[in-house]
This record gives sequence, C-alpha cells and structure tokens, in this order.
Amino acid sequence: MAVQVAIPGMRRINNRVEACCYAADVGVDGLTTVDIPAPVAALATGILNAQSIAAAGTSSPVVGFSPSVMGRYGRNVTVVASGAATSNVTVYGFDYLGQAMKESFTLTGATPVVGKKMFADIVSVAYGLTAGTTINVGYGAVLGVPYKVLGTTILSELTSDVTPTAGALVAGVSPQTLTSGDPRGTYTPNLAPDGVRSYRFTCVVDRNNLHGAAHVIA
Repeated sequence: MAVQVAIPGMRRINNRVEACCYAADVGVDGLTTVDIPAPVAALATGILNAQSIAAAGTSSPVVGFSPSVMGRYGRNVTVVASGAATSNVTVYGFDYLGQAMKESFTLTGATPVVGKKMFADIVSVAYGLTAGTTINVGYGAVLGVPYKVLGTTILSELTSDVTPTAGALVAGVSPQTLTSGDPRGTYTPNLAPDGVRSYRFTCVVDRNNLHGAAHVIA
C-alpha cells in the first residue's frame, strides 16, 4: 500500500484538515500501516548545545526541517539544564503537516525533561533566566505518527523487517495544551533509532478526525 506523506517544506501551507475522515492508506476499518525510514539516534545536544540562560532570550536551533533527523512524522524534544533550574523553556516549530506548534517545558535541574509533542521542524527556542546555567535541547527516541491513534494496541510490528520486542503506542490527545501529549499520538520502538533501523507497524486510527486536534500556539 502506498504511503501518503504530507511535506511541510513550505511553512505557510498548513496541510491539517479539520475532521479529516479519508486517507488513501487508511482502511474503512480504521487500520493503517505506518512506515518510518531510519531516523538518526537521539541526541541531547542536537538542537542547542550549552546555551547560556544567564539572561532570558530566544535562540535559533542547529536543526530545522530535516526528515532524516526529525523523522518522517516528527519526534520528541528533550531539555536539560546544567544545574539547579526551574525556569521555563518553550520550543517553537511545525509538525509534519506544516501546522505551527509549540511546547512548554519546566526545567528540573540536571534531570532531562522529555517532550510529548512530535516536532518535524524546529524554528526557535525561548528560555527564561537562571543565572550561571546552560541548557541542552535535543531530539529524543519517541517518534510521531501520521494519524490520530486510538488506543495502545499494535497489531503487527517490524523493525528493519524483523519482528521486535513490542514497542509502545500512545493514543492521540484532545484537547491540546502547551504541555499535553501529541494530538495524533506517538510510537516508541523497543530498539531506539540509530540511523539504520526502520520501523513498520499497524494500528487503529480515528477515521472521524485523522489529523487530530489542532495544536495550541497561544
């Protein structure tokens, strides 16, 4: 079955369709097979490396729109401080549909904060002030999905064409907030991305709202 992929290369075009109920790769029973070519390994410094937050500000990232890095349908963002900090970090970008999105993080010192939203394109990172501290912002091992997942059941799964120990599927979240899960849901493979592994799995998606709830950007 052909894989239909929206391309968010033009940021001014939002391909999200409200109450979308048809896609060529979704059956009438709501089943779809998701193919994710090999994204690179997670990297804690992949977006910002040792960015000072001694003054509040906004920085442009190292990574913008790059499917080989951020995955076909996006992936999560991680944030960590170099020391004690509870200030806020906000990541701005776009999902794989070209829909503007942002996610808010509250730092927990040197403990990484793992994002829940799937970014395909990173535009900027804003941060509050914590004296004498830096932050790393990177991309994680949680991968995006094309349509809003219903439930957590994976009906079949392959990693590089071999049956793996089962990964984890998270259902799409509605309504959206700046800290909620992704509107379409997420997939975390048991064997993490390494730039070589590819992923294929079958699941049930919401044929009444395939693109999920709109992202909150206010």
